[in-house]
Amino acid sequence: MASDAAPVARAGGDALAPDHRRGVALCLSGGGYRAALFHLGSLRRLNELGVLAKVDTITSVSGGSILAGFLAHHLAEGTGSWPPESGIVPEWERGVAAPMRAMARSNIRTRTVLSRFGPNVWRRRHGFENALAAQSGGRMADLAFRDLPQRPRFVMCATDLEFGDQWVFDSGHRRLGSSKAGYLHEPSADWTLLSAVAASCCVPYLCPPVRVKGMAEHFQGGSYRADDRPARVARIDLTDGGMFDNLGLEPVWRDHAVLLVSDGAPTYATVQNANPAWRALRQVIILLDQATDVRRRWLLSSIAHQELRGTRWQIGTVPHGDDAGQARQRYSDHFVDEYISRTRIDLDSFSQGEIAVIENHGYLTTDVAIGRDFDYLSGGIRPPAAPPHPEWMEEDRARQALRNSSKVTQLGRGLVPVRPRGS
Repeated sequence: MASDAAPVARAGGDALAPDHRRGVALCLSGGGYRAALFHLGSLRRLNELGVLAKVDTITSVSGGSILAGFLAHHLAEGTGSWPPESGIVPEWERGVAAPMRAMARSNIRTRTVLSRFGPNVWRRRHGFENALAAQSGGRMADLAFRDLPQRPRFVMCATDLEFGDQWVFDSGHRRLGSSKAGYLHEPSADWTLLSAVAASCCVPYLCPPVRVKGMAEHFQGGSYRADDRPARVARIDLTDGGMFDNLGLEPVWRDHAVLLVSDGAPTYATVQNANPAWRALRQVIILLDQATDVRRRWLLSSIAHQELRGTRWQIGTVPHGDDAGQARQRYSDHFVDEYISRTRIDLDSFSQGEIAVIENHGYLTTDVAIGRDFDYLSGGIRPPAAPPHPEWMEEDRARQALRNSSKVTQLGRGLVPVRPRGS
C-alpha cells in the first residue's frame, strides 16, 4: 500500500538531511470520534506545557481533522500572532474542548445515511457536510479555508480517488489539491473550513465521495501529464484521508525537524468483531493496518537513527513515567488494552463517560511521551499533570462507562440497544 512518495526507507529520496530540516509538525491521526477525543486530551497537555505554541504545522486526517477544525476556528477568532504571547492558547475550554465534546455526543453517522434518502437530495450539499454543519453550530461553515491564519499551518488530508494520491487543504500555502492533479492556489470562499473537514473524514461506504467540480482548468503543476489529464482532473472524487495515510505524515516527513505524532488510529486486532460487517471488510482493514504500520516503523527508525527528532504516542499504550511528577495517575494496562484500545472507530454518539475517559488517557499518555526530552520546545515549563476529568480516573467507574464501547450498532447509540460484552 506504500505509494511512491511514502516514507518506506531511510534513504528517503527527496527527504532533506537532518541539518537542513526546519520546523515542528504535529500530526493528528484518523480514527473517528475516538481519535478526536484522544487528540483533545493530547493537545490540552501540549498547550499547558507550552509545546503547542511552538508547532509550525498541524496535519490531520479524518477524526483528527474534526478536532483540528475546532482549533483552527478558535485561532482564527483571535487577533494575536502565533505563537501567542503567553505561550499558551487562551480559552481552551470554551473554544476547543467544549465544542469538540458536544460534537462527540452527536450521531453524525446515522444523520448522514438518512440524508441520502430525503427529498431534494440532489439539490443539497453533501450529506456528511450537512451533518457536520448541524453539529458544529455553524462554526466551520462560516469560515473560508483561505482565511485561516497562515501560522500555524493547517494541512487537512483527504484521498484523491481519481489519482490514488493524497489531497491536501493547506492553509499555509493557501492551496488545495494533490501532487498528480496539481494545486488550486487561493481557492474561492466556497471552500470553507467545513468542506475541508468533511472531505478529510468522508468515511467510505458510509458517505459518497466529495466531487471536486468546475475547477479542472485552474489546477497547476500536477505531475500527471497524459492526454486524458483534462477529463480525469474534471472528475476528481475525495474520500477519507486515512485511505492514503492515516497518520498524516506525508506532508511533513521530508522537511520538518521535529515530528510529534498523536496516534489514535485503529489496528486490525482492535476492530475485530466490533461490527457484524467486519468479516466482509477484513481484507481492506489488513491493507490499511499494514500501510499505517509501515509509516509507524519508519518514524521510529528515523528517530532512533537521529535523522529527525520527535515522538509518537498511541491510544493503545499505557503511560509509565519515570519522573516523579509523571503519570502518577493512569489507567491500568488491562483497562487500556481491553477497553480504551477497543473503543469503536465511529462517528456515532459517545457518552459523557466515554468522552471523559478517552480524553484523560490522551492527556496522560502525551504527558509521558513529551517527558523531559522536549523541554527545548516548552522552555522548561512543566505544570503538574491534572487530567481534565479526575472523577473518571476511578477505574471501576470508567469500566462501567466503556463496557459496551467496542460495539457498533446499525442505527447508532440511543436507537438500538447494545448487548453487554460477554452476553
